[in-house]
Amino acid sequence: MSKHIRRVVFLVAPVLVIAALAPTPSGAVTQAEVDEACGAYGDAADILDSAVAERNEAQARVAGLYADRDVIAGRVARLQDQIAERYEELEVLRTAVVDWAVESYMTAETEISGLVLRTSSLDELVTSQEFIKAITTERVAAVDRWRVILAQTEVMEQQLVEEETELLILEIRAEQQAGILAAATDEALYASRQLEGECSRLYRQRQAELARARALEAARRAGPAAGVGPELTPGFICPLDPAATSFINDWGFPRSGGRKHRGNDLFAPRGQPLYAVASGTVLLTQGGRGGTALWLAADHGVDYYYAHLDGYASGVASGIRVSRGQVVGYNGNTGNARTTPPHLHFQLHPKGRTSAPVNPYPTLVRACL
Repeated sequence: MSKHIRRVVFLVAPVLVIAALAPTPSGAVTQAEVDEACGAYGDAADILDSAVAERNEAQARVAGLYADRDVIAGRVARLQDQIAERYEELEVLRTAVVDWAVESYMTAETEISGLVLRTSSLDELVTSQEFIKAITTERVAAVDRWRVILAQTEVMEQQLVEEETELLILEIRAEQQAGILAAATDEALYASRQLEGECSRLYRQRQAELARARALEAARRAGPAAGVGPELTPGFICPLDPAATSFINDWGFPRSGGRKHRGNDLFAPRGQPLYAVASGTVLLTQGGRGGTALWLAADHGVDYYYAHLDGYASGVASGIRVSRGQVVGYNGNTGNARTTPPHLHFQLHPKGRTSAPVNPYPTLVRACL
């Protein structure tokens, strides 16, 4: 592992631990966590720049290795050509010597005939002193040439083996260095992107939380009747088919026992599907004024209350997660709504179900009308 990768891993590890332990999107992200993640990304980006620069320098060294390889490859090719030429000349001399030996044998030249019979190879024959003494001066020169070429060929072949070995070593080194550098840079790039993604995610979450805090403060100052702004209910959809429902701003209308209405009633035919206005977790309740009811704790931090349902959708149970737009129940008039037409009593609790509700009408108008 290169020094750059070790440094990136050192930076990535704590940030990924923070990410694993970090709160869900509805939880709080501190500015310190954002600063740490983005600081680690900045360090990783610097390390990546250094790794790329080192790779570029090393690539120049690798190019030098390949240049050396090309020089050696040229020498190898020349040696191969020279050896081939020597073998051609040896073959000519070999043919001549064979012809001399056959001629001597056929003409009964006793000394050479005996040597031919006693030697096991042509090389042994031409290198024997007896053969040199028995042949003419002209033929001695040819045999000497044979010996020189044979010795040169052996030296060249040994040199060829050495050059080819060096060539192979250079190729292996060049390929290894190129592979190591590419892998190191890829790892640094991957780590940098991971940290960049974590920095971006935490930054966006932090900004969303700050915007939510500002919106909550604005809602507090405006009072519950004013409802909340869209930044507190991102992605909110109508809980009923807009074409099948009607409602008014009945927040605060008087109710029995001196109560005031703390939601909006959306009227629709019995059995009309009710949709999750956001993704989140449900809690089912039964009895009391709400009758068959449920709470939806949305991922964006707001809780929604559905009351007077005729029943729950199949598979919906306390503790399960639902997706935005999923059918969670059906419109009805259970609870204290038995004497009224079927309708959904809908509440919006910006700080969770234990907090006071605010007027959902502005939010419903944006989604349903």
